[in-house]
Order: sequence, then C-alpha cells, then structure tokens
Amino acid sequence: MNKLLFCLLIPVLSFAQVDSTDIIVKQMMEKQKIVGLSLAVIKNGKTITNKGYGWANVELQVPVNAETVIRLGSVSKQFFSTAILKLMEEGKLRIEDPVHTYFPDAPEAWRPITLKHLMSHTSGLPREAPGYDNFKIQPDIEVIRSAYKLPLVFKTGEKYQYCNLAYFMLAEIITQVSGMPWQDYIHQALFVPAGMQHSYLTDFYRIIPNRANGYMHQKDTLINATSMFAIRPSGGFLSTSSDMIRWEKVIREKKIILRKENWEQLWQPVIKTSDKADAKEYYGFGWFVEEYKGHKLIQHGGANIGFRSVFAHFVNDGLSIIILTNTDEANPRSIANALADYYFRK
Repeated sequence: MNKLLFCLLIPVLSFAQVDSTDIIVKQMMEKQKIVGLSLAVIKNGKTITNKGYGWANVELQVPVNAETVIRLGSVSKQFFSTAILKLMEEGKLRIEDPVHTYFPDAPEAWRPITLKHLMSHTSGLPREAPGYDNFKIQPDIEVIRSAYKLPLVFKTGEKYQYCNLAYFMLAEIITQVSGMPWQDYIHQALFVPAGMQHSYLTDFYRIIPNRANGYMHQKDTLINATSMFAIRPSGGFLSTSSDMIRWEKVIREKKIILRKENWEQLWQPVIKTSDKADAKEYYGFGWFVEEYKGHKLIQHGGANIGFRSVFAHFVNDGLSIIILTNTDEANPRSIANALADYYFRK
C-alpha cells in the first residue's frame, strides 16, 4: 500500500517542482518587466528545466522557447579563455607570453602584460578602448590601437579591474595564432565538439532563425532596444538554452576540448574583485569564482543593449542555472539566486 501511494505521489511531486520553478520565474519576470526569458536548470547531469517564458518578438507574438537564439553578452568571455588554453594545449602559445609578442607596436608601458593578465582582468588597461563604437563594425586591431595613447590605470598585476579591451586583444591573438578569424576558431574548436549547432557570432546583418528581438523600457513604455551593429569580442556570441546545456555538460565532465587540469585552471581564483577584507569573490580566467551562501559558485553574467544573461555553476552541488533574457532592465543573477535557494531546499 505504501509503495503504491509513493508511486502515485511521484508525478505530483515532480509537477510541484516544475510549478515552483515557474512561479519563481514568472513572479520575478513581472517584477523586473522582463519580456522574454529562456531558462535551463541542470542537476547532477540531468536537465530539470529547459524552456522559455514570455516573448521573443512582441510585435509578431513569437514566444520564447528552448531554441530561441539570444545574445549572451559577457557570458561569451569563457569561450575566449577556453580557446586560449586550447591553443596552449596545441603548443601554439603560452599564457605567460607578453602581449608584445602579438602586438609589437604596443606602448612600452604594456610590456609587463601577459595573456594571463588579459584573461584575469589584471592588466591595468582601461575598461574600454576609446575608439570602440557600439554602432560601428571595426577591425579588432583598430579598436586595440586606439588605446595605445592611454596610460595604464594601475600597475600590471596589482589589482582587478574589469576590462573588455583585454578580450579584444585575446580575440586578436586567437586570430593570429590559429590562422583563422577568432569566431571560426571558437566555432570549430569549441562549438562543434560540444554539439552546439545554434550558437553564432553576434552579426546583426545575418539572418539567424529563431533570433530574439531585444527590448528596453522608456519609463513605463516598452520599446525596441537600440541595435548594436558592432561585433564585440568581449560579448561576441548568441546562443540558446539548449546549446548552453550542451556546453554545461562539457565543462562539468571535463572530458573533451581541454584536459581536466586546464578546465580547472580556468576556475582557479587569480585575484579578488574587491579590496574589502571580507570579499569572497575572485576572478579566474573568464569566470567569477565565489561563494553563495556557503556553496562554491563559478559564474558570469552578460549585458548587451536589450539583453541580459547569466551562467551559474554550483561546483559541489551539481547544479547549473542558465538564464538568457531579451530585456535591458533584467537582473538574471537575482533570478538564478532565487532558483538556487529553491533547489538547495529540495
């Protein structure tokens, strides 16, 4: 009798879990005025949730689903750091290489900077190059050289300051060393072995099926987000929650693309992101490394105009939460935290 009752309860318990996830997501979407959201939750290698909420395109009434293509923003940085370590494994570079190896015309003040400094935001370079324009397609080297005239913000290696310029430089290095455009190398070396067939460069002009439109609010009025024409290596890719599940499997299992020790090197804390004595957040190579309520977390958020995202992997809990949104005001990290709280109680 007890066994029969337990069997009858299984569907109810399963439904309750999914329903609770829906309640959390929908409540927070309403509070944050999020138009559309794609969510993936993976627990111990099993996909618990992979679905969409809201609209990919409001005007055409196209709903978000697990195959909706959404801008990742700086979640893309992990692809660049992974590609650098892949090229290291191929014997084509060393992460201790000085940037002058690849940019011989760079200022003398840049001489201490290595690839490790670029990946960990410890180079001392300014956050953005002055020549970068969100609304203009430019060669990466042109953007990089526009920063040659600027002084370093701090002594190389001395502290942390988030730096998108550094990831432009990593992209240019990938292009030089691999002999192909950085987007092609990342596609070939990372996306193909991972089975990510719907992850793309953020090319505004290309026709990409299932691509979501971006939105923002002007006071209380929803409007189309301003289009970013620039192809920005520091936030260079589009993807889907389904493809990001495939990527989560790769980084969790650590069996392909990189050797296990190099996957783990990406997540080694390099430097604290704050000078506060009680700060527990560090940056590795393309990842933030921190604790959330006693749970070890590697994560990265992303922000482009009209899009916000987060990839959160709780290392010792077997829990990953991936959220992609198409709304400028969204705070996906807060949603990921709320979902993590819920799943930790399960």
